[in-house]
Amino acid sequence: MNFIQKIDLKRTALHCLYWIFFLFFYVSNKPDNENYHDFIFIYTWKILAQASVGYGLIYWIIPQTLNKKRYLLFIISAFGWLYFIFALLMILKYYYLEPKFPSFFADWLGHKMTVPERLTSVKLILREFSFITYPVIILGFISFNRKQQRLLKLEEEKKSMELKVLKNQLNPHFLFNTLNNLYTLTLKKDDKAPEVIAKLSEILDFVLYRCNDDYVSIEKEITLIENYIALEKLRYNENRLDILFTKNIQESNKISPLIILTFIENAFKHGVINETEKAAILLNLESKKGQIIFSIENTKPQNDFAGISEKSKIGLENVQKQLDLLYPKKHQLQIEETQTNFKVKLCLYL
Repeated sequence: MNFIQKIDLKRTALHCLYWIFFLFFYVSNKPDNENYHDFIFIYTWKILAQASVGYGLIYWIIPQTLNKKRYLLFIISAFGWLYFIFALLMILKYYYLEPKFPSFFADWLGHKMTVPERLTSVKLILREFSFITYPVIILGFISFNRKQQRLLKLEEEKKSMELKVLKNQLNPHFLFNTLNNLYTLTLKKDDKAPEVIAKLSEILDFVLYRCNDDYVSIEKEITLIENYIALEKLRYNENRLDILFTKNIQESNKISPLIILTFIENAFKHGVINETEKAAILLNLESKKGQIIFSIENTKPQNDFAGISEKSKIGLENVQKQLDLLYPKKHQLQIEETQTNFKVKLCLYL
């Protein structure tokens, strides 16, 4: 009962229609002197032989050999299975079909051969092999195409899930840093706190609602960056931070949201927070036909806090994974670290 329940009736019906189509194809080429009943009866047996070869290859031999990269075993098994069905068909013709329909096989190549002669005749083997296999090749192509479509769908679903996981790792990291900034200001009862809340509100609106899409316009990403920079600048006076954000937007491209924010976060976290002298951050964003170029450079504090933490390394690794998923072989990330500076350049090819 369980076996019957597992049967895909729609798929089974399509396969039956496939073989019925071939039966009608053979019947449509029937000579005028042949009887319809005899012709259909004989070719039904031939189609059963073709179907046996096809399903044996697709559902048994290929999964057990070719899919496991056992190429030699696949060749031996495929030819062995094909020859086995060929031998059964020759025996069926000799002992049953030819005595029952002698006129039908009067002009057939192997009519005067004995069973051993049929099983060893190269000419007959090649002729029958070609007849048996050509519907199987079409069926195999259809099956392969369906499998590829299924694999592509699974790959897309996997990609989507991986991106959700990565963004879930990135967004809380960003929000934690921002809320920590607000917490510090509220403890000091700083008048800048309301402005921070307004900027944070705009950023949250982007993070929670707009960055769910795989891509957003470059203008929206710029707005997010400017809000983030404005929020961070509230924490430092001009004597602590020198920051410059230049833009060259020749074409309105789309970009994966938050993809470059991690680099900016790291620049503030490692180039400003731990700096006892004046820190500097230089950002540049270019958007032109078929390409987005982002670069950022920050000074490194010349003290014991200059190293990059494990959390920042995880953030950079997450960005690299996102780039591999969203821009496979269409991105170039360069990270250069010297004793005094940390530079990142990201090129996206659209």
